[in-house]
Amino acid sequence: MSTPPNAVPLPPCRVLLAEDQADLAANVIDYLSARGHAVDWAPQGGQALQLLEQQAFDLLLLDLGLPGLDGLGVLQALRHRLRLGLPVLVLTARDQLASKQACFEAGADDYLVKPFALSELAWRVQALHRRARGRVVAAEVRLGPLALDRQRWQLQVHGQPLHLPPRAMQLLERLLQDAGQVVTRADLEAALWPGGTPDGDALRSQVHLLRRALGQAGYDGLQTVHGVGWRLAPGAGGDTEAGP
Repeated sequence: MSTPPNAVPLPPCRVLLAEDQADLAANVIDYLSARGHAVDWAPQGGQALQLLEQQAFDLLLLDLGLPGLDGLGVLQALRHRLRLGLPVLVLTARDQLASKQACFEAGADDYLVKPFALSELAWRVQALHRRARGRVVAAEVRLGPLALDRQRWQLQVHGQPLHLPPRAMQLLERLLQDAGQVVTRADLEAALWPGGTPDGDALRSQVHLLRRALGQAGYDGLQTVHGVGWRLAPGAGGDTEAGP
């Protein structure tokens, strides 16, 4: 279907399509690409999750029936392990109410039942992207030289991008929530490992990794408050590696 001549152009965004049906994926990619979007394709759940860990996307189109890690597993990992807030549009043949409920409870933003019109898919992509763009400013957290874009999950230090592993990024994000305040070991462990901390040194290892990466980027404000926890200061007075 061609775009009406008076239609407002779709704002371009970067889309990850997690779909194992090659023919459908090709149609979706061609249709969205013709409207200015950049679309990456992952035919398996594990591959989709790997791309989400390594690259920044504006939107995820997610099939539930993926081989290996299924779509619901990808969605749960996206929200709880990677803690990414990008919009997720579920594409599936499952029209049962229970399936929709499970997806929305896991963090989906929209749900489209197959077969669907490509034009409707494009409208929903547009709506989700516009909504997300409206949250970009509010989703940015700053402290001294640190600037974290929670929507794109991107960090800058002194204006330069700094890539952190997902767990270290989660740690930084939690500390930034209470910038300048002490965050206890228990609170940090609950944020990083909702199902339980793997071992006693796991948090200390993540703090060490984060402090080293920030220090190399010119920020020394990750401070240890002995016996209590850690905090972020605007950028001076780092502390020793010993934790509480």
